[in-house]
Amino acid sequence: MDSNSSSLLPGQAPPFAVITATDQSGIVLIATTLALAIAIVSLLMRVYMQLQIRHQFSRDDFVAMGSMLVAFFQSVTVYIQVSKGFGKTLSDIPSDSLIPLQKAAYSSELLYIITLWLTKCSVSFLLLRISPQKEHQWASYGILGSATLFMFISTLIVAFRCNVAEPWVFIDAHCVNLMARWEVETVFDVATELALFAASIYLVKGLQLSLSKKFTVTFAFGLRLLVIAPAILRLVYLNQEFTSSDPTLHGVYASVCTQTQISYAIIGATIPCLRPFMAALATNYGAPAQIKTSPSGTKKSKYANQYNLSSLSKSSRSANLDKPKISAPTKPWDRSNHHVSVASGDQHSMESHESKQMIISKNVEWQVDFEGQGQRPGEP
Repeated sequence: MDSNSSSLLPGQAPPFAVITATDQSGIVLIATTLALAIAIVSLLMRVYMQLQIRHQFSRDDFVAMGSMLVAFFQSVTVYIQVSKGFGKTLSDIPSDSLIPLQKAAYSSELLYIITLWLTKCSVSFLLLRISPQKEHQWASYGILGSATLFMFISTLIVAFRCNVAEPWVFIDAHCVNLMARWEVETVFDVATELALFAASIYLVKGLQLSLSKKFTVTFAFGLRLLVIAPAILRLVYLNQEFTSSDPTLHGVYASVCTQTQISYAIIGATIPCLRPFMAALATNYGAPAQIKTSPSGTKKSKYANQYNLSSLSKSSRSANLDKPKISAPTKPWDRSNHHVSVASGDQHSMESHESKQMIISKNVEWQVDFEGQGQRPGEP
């Protein structure tokens, strides 16, 4: 029985992980679990908002769900790394666990690149969904294509490294260009993030919106730029890991930055879909912004002076409407303009006299040009 077990009171269990100078695997477990939980909550918020407001899912929603699925498997690979000794000093890891640990780390790195790419695709598809003009859509397609190209390049340069036969080996591999590969991947990552933000500015630039609404939209997309901070910090800690003689211990903080970046990338793809930001782009042409159900079960608009129309039966129409009344000036049928005013229904009712019933008034103006030769007066 170790010292930790001997100091426990009755009914207490030993901690899941103990953080020491030579064992910091608990930091990796906490960061991975928190990042995964926060990302799942943000995705659930997105699903709820789409069901409550739009009542449907679009391409950007499905791609966001796909990024969450890949992020989940990426977190599983991190848990496998920790179970094999990642976070501990290299001398405390059994030799038979080193290869499984490095394979899990290799898989985690590739899934990391794919997850980030999917979140960018989700934002690109969102821009396509709300883009009002072809120029905006082409810009979004350009970013989507560039992000896809950068993803393939990053995957290849990270996957085929050092020893091509065993590319997952990074302990005592002496791979001189490994850091340069991750620097290229980060440059691609940051470039596409800046492009997405620029696309949001280009989107609202030509819209007839108030300055406050334009700021709201760009602010929603601009919050995603915060993902650049953990990406740069990750490079700093990766350099420490690759130059260290104990990479399994000194790679902890690089792993924390990785999980933070993935989690916030998913959150950043969800923020522009939240109701306060989407409302800034809603024009509601042709329909009220929101339809609510009244206690009686009928749908009521948010505007107090709007009422639903009910269809009239044939008997009710004949009872309430008179024959159309036509008034025309007493001019001969010649080549001059002829204006006809048509009024349907009771004129007293059409003026409403402060009636609170919904009334439709239709004014029709005709212009008749009469052409003919040899007609007698009064002949049609």
